[in-house]
Amino acid sequence: MSPIANGQPQDASMIYIVGRLNQGIRREMRARLAEFSLSVAEYTTLSVLDSRPELSNAQLARRALVTPQSMLEILAELERRALVERRLDPDNARILRARLTRQGRDRLRAADPAIQALHDEMFAGMSARQQEAALTAMRIAMTNLSRPASGEAKPRSHRARVA
Repeated sequence: MSPIANGQPQDASMIYIVGRLNQGIRREMRARLAEFSLSVAEYTTLSVLDSRPELSNAQLARRALVTPQSMLEILAELERRALVERRLDPDNARILRARLTRQGRDRLRAADPAIQALHDEMFAGMSARQQEAALTAMRIAMTNLSRPASGEAKPRSHRARVA
């Protein structure tokens, strides 16, 4: 039996911990975004468009971690609510480019403090150095998973364990 601290097994794998963290983040985001009539996917889409306007559906889907089909539905709903507008790409009439409307930017700005508060709660008790180390580690892991498969089996140093 593994020792337990703060209700969590001490030998839980990184994959298990990240999975639990992801579930908790999504649960909290859903609850906090409800006040702004936004889903997690809608908030993510608005956030991506705020920093990267004029992305195509496929580009947005990749950055928002949803399928292109789901992104079509998300964008249609955001457009219906006048939070996003889309226009034809001047070089390719089959591509629609999306960007925030003023209402979309205002909604995003209104919701941002609730999400920032979640971030602050997650990192409470950690020094700035610890926070940066955690973010750096997660960025490296994300980059590693984004690389195309080389066809070689990767060595397995740890098996995912759940408690």
